[in-house]
Amino acid sequence: MPDKPFFFTSYAVRRADSALVAEFHAKLEQEIQIKRGRTAATEGFLDTRSLGFGAPWRPQLVDAVGTTRLLIALLSDDYFDSEWCGREWAVMEERARRATQAGGRAPVAILPLFWVPVTRRLPDRVADLQYRAPRLGDAYADSCLIDVMRSDPQAYHKFVVELTDYMVDVAGLPLPELDADTVERTVPAFGPSVSAAPSAAPVSAPPTPGPTSPVGGTVSDDPSTFPAWATQNVGRMPMSPEEKRRLINLLVLSDVGARRDAWDVFTDSIRVAIRPAQLNTQTDGGSARMRAVALVNFALRQRTPDVLLVLADAFEEQAAQDAADAVRRLVEEAAAQWPEK
Repeated sequence: MPDKPFFFTSYAVRRADSALVAEFHAKLEQEIQIKRGRTAATEGFLDTRSLGFGAPWRPQLVDAVGTTRLLIALLSDDYFDSEWCGREWAVMEERARRATQAGGRAPVAILPLFWVPVTRRLPDRVADLQYRAPRLGDAYADSCLIDVMRSDPQAYHKFVVELTDYMVDVAGLPLPELDADTVERTVPAFGPSVSAAPSAAPVSAPPTPGPTSPVGGTVSDDPSTFPAWATQNVGRMPMSPEEKRRLINLLVLSDVGARRDAWDVFTDSIRVAIRPAQLNTQTDGGSARMRAVALVNFALRQRTPDVLLVLADAFEEQAAQDAADAVRRLVEEAAAQWPEK
């Protein structure tokens, strides 16, 4: 295979489903070859051998994760217990951070997918990435990838086509490579050693937040969810707690919030406008209020009001005029008061 694989399939090696992982990897590789042609990198990297805790990295794995353009992360509970999966994730975070200009958008480096149902709380450095986009199909939105593979061939084919379309699309922005020494020194984003020592300072920091890059947090409409940068040394926040609650209520009580299909179109319009950045996964699941709170929190965590303004634009596409006007007023008032960084 070439020295620089186009994508790297990251997963927790398990005897029960390794064959299915290999099948999915091969399907992606075939579709990428169809779309990119003979002159572009199309091959993927898949390491089917398990690495034990504390074992040295194999040279080919180090080279692959340091040079690949995209990491396809197959999420499972076991994935987050894997030191090696956590390191692969952290390496790609570091490469995206190095590619990001000050104040700019981070290129897409990691595409996380629910391989099987995840029953645990997602690590903070994972929780703000988008997992279930409408373009990947309704079957995946309501299930997990391994079940779609085994139960619905037509939906599975659509999933692969749409995913590879997106992979080819976002790969236009290059990522800097990391040498073997830097890869091996990178501290995992999650895994046993991270859980055991949560205060340890990592060698590689998460991607520097840009105007549309996620910076973590949980779903709540409490005012304490405003990001630290918005409250330190600036004396004010872009929205009061009451204004924030009013915006959330406008979204929830509108036709957009009341209908799931309308909400999916609404958030898809936002994704198109902010790509290659990705929305918080919680904007896509749960109750209407949970989705609205997650979306507003995500917008308010950004270093600029760009995402909040895009939210208002997308809302105007579907909402009644009075609701759209009310949202626009709140958003523009917040944008005018956005704290300087």
